Order: sequence, then structure tokens, then C-alpha cells
Amino acid sequence: MMVRLNIRHELPQIGIRQQLGRIDETSIIQPQIRGTNQQARSNKTVSQPSLDLDSYPSRRAYGVRKMDDFTAERGQRGFSDVRSATSRHTQGGWSKIDNAAKRGNDITQNARAEMFSKYEARPVFSFELIPDVAMQGHPSEVVGEPDFGDISVDIETAPSARIHYTPGSVETYLKNEGFIRRWVSIDKYDIYA
Repeated sequence: MMVRLNIRHELPQIGIRQQLGRIDETSIIQPQIRGTNQQARSNKTVSQPSLDLDSYPSRRAYGVRKMDDFTAERGQRGFSDVRSATSRHTQGGWSKIDNAAKRGNDITQNARAEMFSKYEARPVFSFELIPDVAMQGHPSEVVGEPDFGDISVDIETAPSARIHYTPGSVETYLKNEGFIRRWVSIDKYDIYA
């Protein structure tokens, strides 16, 4: 009779639970585009030609005057007439005072002769050059400043993406501890144990 040593064993088993890392892409901020588009404009136009006419010097030569010139001339003539009349009357008065008592001096005859001498005076004609009408022409011009417009694009981006990251994990555990069993049997091995 022979004693046999029987051994049965099972290796330990390690279990692994893992969860993959994940990136949630729905929270990425899209860039915002803002811009202006103002079209260019010429803003140019053409001025009409013009002609300035100054006919006053020629009208004045014909005797048509502005009221300012007319009153200024009449005022100067009035002062001149007053001076000459005052001088004439003063001289006539002194002449009458000095010569009234002298023989052959007839005051009425002298007054009559002076009065009729004005009617016998001959007309005096003077010739003046009549100036031409002054003309000043202004040609048409292109006026205005162009507007060059403004086309600008502003892209606003976030300084960093808002990405939500869920990290993965790995967990190990002992799924089966394993064992070693020993026993003895007689005459043969116990293969079923």
C-alpha cells in the first residue's frame, strides 16, 4: 500500500475594470464674426458755371446812380453851392456897400444884367468815355470729397476652448484568490478531488 500525495491548485485571477476618458465637444465655443460693410461713395458733383456782370460803372456814366452815390454827390454839390452862394452874396454885398453911393452905379440895372446873363449862356457839352460792363466768368468745377467706405471684419474668439474632459479610470481587483489543496490517498491518485 502506497500513500499518494494529491495536490490541486488554482492560480489567482486579477480583474480589471476600466472606463475610457471622454471629451465632450459640444461645449466648444465657436468664433463670432462681426463686421461692417459701408460701400464707397464718390460724393462728387459738378458746380454750374456762372457769370458775374457789373454794369454799374456804365449805368453811372448814363446818369443812373445808386441812392448812396446820388445822395453823396448831391450832398457835396449842396455844400459847394452853399459856399459859392455865400461867397457871391458876401462879395456882392460888400460891392454894393462900397459902390452904392458912387455916381453911375445903377443897382437895378446891374441886377437885371446879371439875371439875363444866365439865360444867354450857351450850353456846355462834355464827352466822357462810357466804361464797358465788367464781366467775371467762373467755370464749372468738380467739388466734394470722396467717401472711401469701410469694410472691416472682427473675429472674436474665446481665449481657450471650453472642453469638458472626463478622465478615464482603471481599477484592478482580485477576482479569484486561488488556492493550493493537498491530501493523501492510498494506492492511487485522487483525480476527482
